[in-house]
Amino acid sequence: MLRLAHPPTFSAERAYICEVLLGQFLGIPYVAVTEEREDVRITCLDDPDGRELRLVDDFFAQPEADWLTPRSMPQRPLPRWTVDESSITAPLVHPVLPILYGKPCANGSYLQADDGRITIGIDIAGSSFFLLTRYEEIVNKTRDDRERFPAHASLAWQEGFLDRPIVNEYVEILWSCLRQLWPGLKRRSRRFQVMLSHDVDWPLGIVAASPMKVIKNAAGDLLYRKSANLLLRRIRSFYAVSRGNRDADLYNTFDWIMDRSEQMGLSSAFYFLCGRTGGEIDGVYELDDPWIKGLLQRIHQRGHEIGLHPSYHTFRDPQQLKREYERLRQVAEEAGIRQEAYGGRQHYLRWEAPLTWQIWADAGLSYDSTLSYADHAGFRCGTCYEFPVFNAVTRKPLSLRERPLLVMECTLLEKQYMNLDREEAAAYMQMLKRRCQLYQGNFTLLWHNNLLVHPQDAELYQYVLQA
Repeated sequence: MLRLAHPPTFSAERAYICEVLLGQFLGIPYVAVTEEREDVRITCLDDPDGRELRLVDDFFAQPEADWLTPRSMPQRPLPRWTVDESSITAPLVHPVLPILYGKPCANGSYLQADDGRITIGIDIAGSSFFLLTRYEEIVNKTRDDRERFPAHASLAWQEGFLDRPIVNEYVEILWSCLRQLWPGLKRRSRRFQVMLSHDVDWPLGIVAASPMKVIKNAAGDLLYRKSANLLLRRIRSFYAVSRGNRDADLYNTFDWIMDRSEQMGLSSAFYFLCGRTGGEIDGVYELDDPWIKGLLQRIHQRGHEIGLHPSYHTFRDPQQLKREYERLRQVAEEAGIRQEAYGGRQHYLRWEAPLTWQIWADAGLSYDSTLSYADHAGFRCGTCYEFPVFNAVTRKPLSLRERPLLVMECTLLEKQYMNLDREEAAAYMQMLKRRCQLYQGNFTLLWHNNLLVHPQDAELYQYVLQA
């Protein structure tokens, strides 16, 4: 068992991040103690040679008065460490590693190995806490026109590491040093997973559309989307729906999605709107509509997941979010659905640190999967692992887990965001997926059911699953 001795400041924050990094990410038994010291010292209780790992303590050494103020933010430009100049054997995305918090060792590098001692100049705990808790989003009040913290305001985007799971890279450096000192240590085994989710904003499109809107969309299929096939399918769908066959609706891709998931040995999570605080932006369906209820039952019977997609104005409204969650559970129960736990994602990725997490935890939800940026895909939390969350304002851990979202298809393809063509989008998703595989992490993908109607979008979706 490891013994971790740390300074007495910020005890709740230290306990949280030690448990995440050592207990959950690496799965190594340890005991943490407080000492009057200026660094973090890790030893092994059954090591007769007294070997030790020292880590610089920077972030949690700040004055209490600086907590959640601009004075506590990393100094830019961030220093870089060329890791391949050292003896580290950790898998990294790139050998040049940004340093959020820390200071060079006595030898001028961020790693120094002496007889029986290794010193790491990166403040791994503090830097990881900063990224996982979305600390900067509390300090930095920049918001877009939908009141979201945008990617371009983030340290990761500004310093060029949004496409890197940098917390995972830090953890691998920590593990490499631990193994050098104590080769008999074992870490938790992990398995790479593709985690699919689908926000159900528009389960039915033709049903809710007027004939004029269908004609307009059909014209767009030919003129803008360049697909005669889609135009014909839309017209056939309108004809069948007008004769009472709602299953023929163009947006009803749910069985197609579940078929593809099952072929790959995966399951999909479908997140449903249960309120309309934003008007039509929250969809036009009711959860207790017989067709929607039948869809819920079909999803459940096929072994897939049902979750919550809280409406537009819920991300700061605990009462409304709780009402919508209770509504979901009530309708599910009426439909004979028994699901042990529920998670989901905020509509339009509207999320406020740490308030929305607190609201979700208080409502009794199990996990959130909102945290990707709307305007740029990547590792908003710095990791491809699911993790327990911490409220940096109340300074308490929460009974909620974050399942970081890495890619929303709209982010890649829409003009106001990354504006990639399908070939570029495929390459970008494949790159992120490969980086998740490097750490046996989770590639978490959001694809809306109504954005699988174009044949090329359906092909892109299948390509990403199989790549």
